[in-house]
Amino acid sequence: MRDLLDDDLAELYSVRPADDVRLARLREQLFTEKPVRRSTRWIGIAAAAMAVVMITGLVVLLRPAHQDSAATMPTAPATSLTDAATLLEVAQDPAARYKHVRYLVWQTMTVGQPGSQVWSAAKVEFQFDVWLPASPGEMIVIYRRQTGDKQWVVGNQVDSDRMAPADYKGPVLWGTFCTTMPCKETSLALPLKVSPAEKLASASSRLLSPYTTNEEKAATYRELATSPEIRWDNGKVSADGSRTSFTIDPATGQVTGSVEMKPADSPLPDGTISLEVAVTYEWTDQRPS
Repeated sequence: MRDLLDDDLAELYSVRPADDVRLARLREQLFTEKPVRRSTRWIGIAAAAMAVVMITGLVVLLRPAHQDSAATMPTAPATSLTDAATLLEVAQDPAARYKHVRYLVWQTMTVGQPGSQVWSAAKVEFQFDVWLPASPGEMIVIYRRQTGDKQWVVGNQVDSDRMAPADYKGPVLWGTFCTTMPCKETSLALPLKVSPAEKLASASSRLLSPYTTNEEKAATYRELATSPEIRWDNGKVSADGSRTSFTIDPATGQVTGSVEMKPADSPLPDGTISLEVAVTYEWTDQRPS
């Protein structure tokens, strides 16, 4: 074995005479010393590397799923109707059994003939609660009621039943009636008016209806945006000459309210609001039976 090693070394490297003694000593150590056992530190290093891999895997697995979608979700608040439309188009509803839409409505109601001693006007509050099931075929639940709150606008205070009868459940905000989901908002089949002022008012049922999907609402936003006269002011959407305006949350793109001013020929004081609506949304797994 030694001879073979010497021959191989001689072929690979030219050995100077002065190195003979040193090479002989190295050969002696090679064949006489016992192999050194591998240090256990390599086992420790391998175990540590495996632990790093496992911990890294855990970190990846424990990350919230929505982290991956951050690159595609707009983060800046909307500055126009088209921006708000984009927010709605990319929004995803939480995984819940019901979408709960609540409307707090103030309607100005009158009693008597204008100019008479009994003529009065007051804002009466109503609350609408709509639970839309996520599962097709499940029943839609809608509650409408008076809250009992009133704000007098003009005239003497009269009996509450005369101002708003108990069986009156509030104004009509949309015309669609459905008992189960899915439900199609019927006003979407009607074209919007041509003039900007009327166009905005004619979009009211579409924008307030709980049955209008995010995609359908976004399409209405884009349709309204084609009229430069319809303005966006930090979420308030209005047009000159229009009695109707809407409030859109710049962070979500959802309609959060609307205001309808009194008609020009109304005897009510200037600046009186005929109808004011505030809208909130939540997703829940519970609803009234």
